[in-house]
Order: sequence, then structure tokens, then C-alpha cells
Amino acid sequence: MMSAPENLTSHGLGLGGRILKMLGLNCRNMRWSITAEPFSSEILAQLRVTSCFHFFPSAFKGLVRMEDFTGMLTPSESHSSFPFYPVTPPLSSVPSETDLTLKVSTDVTRDDIPVVAVVGVGYVGKHLVSSFSSKYQVIGFDVSERRIQDLRHEFKGNENVTFSRNQNNLIAATHFLISVPTLLRPNKSIDSSYLCDALEMVGRVARRGSAVVIESSVAVGMTRELVGPIATKLGLFAGMSPEVCDIFTDQYLLMILTLTNAQLQRVDPGRTEPPIKSIPKIISGLDDILPGSLDAINRIYSTIFDNVVTVSKPEVAEMMKLYENCQRMVCIAYANEMADACIAHGIDPYEVCSAASTKPFGYMPYAPGVGVGGHCIPVNPHYLLSNSSFPLLDACSQAMSNRPAKLAQRLIKSLPITERRSRVLVVGLGFKAGQSQLDNSPGVALVRELAISGAQIDLTWADALVKQEAVPQVPRLGECEWNKSFLETFDVIVVAMKQHKMDFSLLAKLEGVRVESWCK
Repeated sequence: MMSAPENLTSHGLGLGGRILKMLGLNCRNMRWSITAEPFSSEILAQLRVTSCFHFFPSAFKGLVRMEDFTGMLTPSESHSSFPFYPVTPPLSSVPSETDLTLKVSTDVTRDDIPVVAVVGVGYVGKHLVSSFSSKYQVIGFDVSERRIQDLRHEFKGNENVTFSRNQNNLIAATHFLISVPTLLRPNKSIDSSYLCDALEMVGRVARRGSAVVIESSVAVGMTRELVGPIATKLGLFAGMSPEVCDIFTDQYLLMILTLTNAQLQRVDPGRTEPPIKSIPKIISGLDDILPGSLDAINRIYSTIFDNVVTVSKPEVAEMMKLYENCQRMVCIAYANEMADACIAHGIDPYEVCSAASTKPFGYMPYAPGVGVGGHCIPVNPHYLLSNSSFPLLDACSQAMSNRPAKLAQRLIKSLPITERRSRVLVVGLGFKAGQSQLDNSPGVALVRELAISGAQIDLTWADALVKQEAVPQVPRLGECEWNKSFLETFDVIVVAMKQHKMDFSLLAKLEGVRVESWCK
């Protein structure tokens, strides 16, 4: 059993420096730049991270020093009433946990029975645990105690699954699947800190001959830049396989499934069809760094997924995932522009979408909305833009980011000028139907823009799955108040997303209330 790793916060070097020091590599020959001072508590509190690699802008212009963008928040982001919601705590803040009893050999060989470590068991990681545990022992690792407890309860009875927050329990693993969040900072630069933390940990516990696969979405070239040095030094097979989570919100899925009966090509959060094992799985390997990487990854993935598609190198897999999601960003932005034009002409944009969808070929339906949420479609354009020029994508991303503010201003201008304050209700704050998470939620963005607008309105929000403490700055409509009598006390009701467990048929029965529905 290897000794417990040293405290991650005990060095003055940033994470990049620590991992290079651990691997015995010369920092002068690398493209990292290393901060010599720890970040201020103010920055840490604002960004909810403790460490990251600091790239020179020439490599990935989206990856910059954290200190350089202090105070560069947009008016909405800097408003004190709407703090950023943390995701999971940093790895260095995780307390120790009792080690499991594991017997391991020095190196991993082809004859070893696979033990799969899933690092990061959020939505994508949980599905990886479920899939790989059908045939192998799986260790799910996460830094969130609450998530670990929830998953232990959810997977109770599955003898192939163990969950832990102690990285020493991963030394029995032969395969490491990394599915941690890859996020954006407030100024839209790439926050790779979770991925870098995960790679540092893997570098501490992985044995020679293990396989490391990046499942998280990353910028083109990041797998090679981040994993390559570790694979070279430690003799690890390495590659990239984009996660199979879909970025559609339910309104877009409803359009596709209802109007075209199209089968989805990626899994959508909250959906069970098609089964994840039946979705084509793209894999790649860093064979030019460690020959046999693709074969090592293919051997285990082909036992889990019905259709494994190999590509020549990780850069192809990285670009494929970003191209796929960013194509949707462009199409949805176009649908929003179409909707705005329809409104100006007195046309129902959803009727236009429905009519266009009757064409059986050459058209993919996209419905307009308040925006898009989650960790894929709002984020992925910035990963492409970090080291490539995409003027059209850049414009679409900006339009999508500005859309909640645009709709808020349109609503405010439409309100009658009266002595009393107008009552406005925004419905649907989860980033998609069936979800309580607020990650890049369009509904939250709309509420935020209305709240800070200075308009004379009384603002309320409603969502059956989101609790008041998630957005404490604006009052939440209670479940008992979701009735015709109380809803008619509002002047305007904006439906950003149709949340589950809410009777939306009531809205059609309201009298004297303007209802704007941005979903079908």
C-alpha cells in the first residue's frame, strides 16, 4: 500500500508545478507557466477553485492566469445578489477516509482482471459506473460527500460498485475514466482546475500499464497537453472518449421526437432511451506517445458498448464532440432569431417550426427558447474558440449568452405604466425539465436580469423541483399557490421551461394574465 499523498495545498507552486515536480519533469521545457504565489482568499471564494494549470495564451488563449481577470465580471455576474453556485469542493479540501483493503501488483498487465475507477461521478460519471459495473469491479471517486452518500444509497445491492473520497482506494484500478466538470470562469476563459486536480491524483496512484481515458469535453489538444507528460513518465496508456451526454433541453427534444420521430444520437439527462450501451462510443488513443493505448482502451470499451468507433488520435475525438455540440448552438441561435422575426410579424414561431418539420428530409427541427443550460452547449463554443477562429460560432455564442437579458428588456418595455408595480412570474429554473440543477440555467439568468433591471416589478419564480434556498434572493411560488386564483394575481407569466410535477394546463384558463411560453 502506497503512503498517503502529501497535502495538496502544502506547496507554494500551483498544481502545474506540483505535478511536474512529482513527475520529475523540467518546467523550463514545458508550455506551462507557474504562479509562485497562492491565490487570494477573495479569488478562491469567487471562483470556487484552488488550483489549475496556467497556460501561455499562445497555446490556449482561453486559459489564463486567474489573477488577470479579477473584477472582469459582467454587470449581471458581479451583482452581489446572485453569487455563483459552487459545483463540487476542490480535491484538496476533502478529509481523509478509511482505506479499503486492496491487494495490488506492481504493474498492470493484459491478464489482469480490469478494475475501473470513475473519477467524478456526476451525471456522466454515474452512467459510466452503471455501465462498467455490469461486467467489472468499479470504484466511483468524487470529492462531494453528499454525492457519495447519495450514490451509495442508489447503488445499494450492486456488489461490483464501491464509492470513495479517498484517493488511496484507487490504487487497485487498472483503468481510470475521468469525467469531472470542465467549466468556464466568469470571463468565459476555460477553467481546467477540476481536470488538472483529477490528473494529479491519477498520477499519484496509477500503476504502470494502467489506462487513463478523458471522458470530459476539452479543447482540441488538451488531452495531449495534459495527459501526455503523465503517460510518458509513468508508462500509462492514454486516450480520449467524449462523454455521451446530450445537451438538448426538453423543448428541443420534444420538437424532434414529436415532429420527426428521429432517434437521438446521444443520451439526454433524465432519459432512459436509447440505452447508453447502444449509443456509438468514440474512442481514441495517444499511440504516438505510448503505443498500444488505443488497443488497451478498445479492449475494455468494446465489452461494454455495442458499437465502439475508433478514431486516429485524441484531437479528432475532441473536435468531434465540440463540433457536434457547437453545431447545435448555431442552429438554436438561428431558431431564436427566427422567433424574434416571427414575433415582429405577429406570427407564432412554434407553428412555423411545426410546419417546417413536416419536410421528411434536409431539415432538422430546432425550437426557440430563453437559452440553453447545462455544462455542454453553453460551454463548448468557448473551448473551440480558445485556440481556433470561428466568427460565426462566436457571434452565435454571444447572442445566446445575451438572450435572457434581451428577453428581460423586451418584457419590461411591454409592461404598462401604472402607479402599482407589475407582478411577474418566471416558471422553470432548472437547466432542463426534470432537473433541479441550475448549471447555466436560462431561467435563472432571466430572473437575474429582471431582478437587477431596476424596473418597478414584483418578481417571483416557480419550479416544483428547485428549492427556495437555491435562489434565495427572489421569492419562490409555493406549491399550494399554483392555482388559477393565485396565478391570476400576476400581470405576466413567462414560462422558461416546463418543469415536471406542474400542471401547465392551468395557464390556458387564466383571465387577465399575459402568458409568454418559450417552450412547447
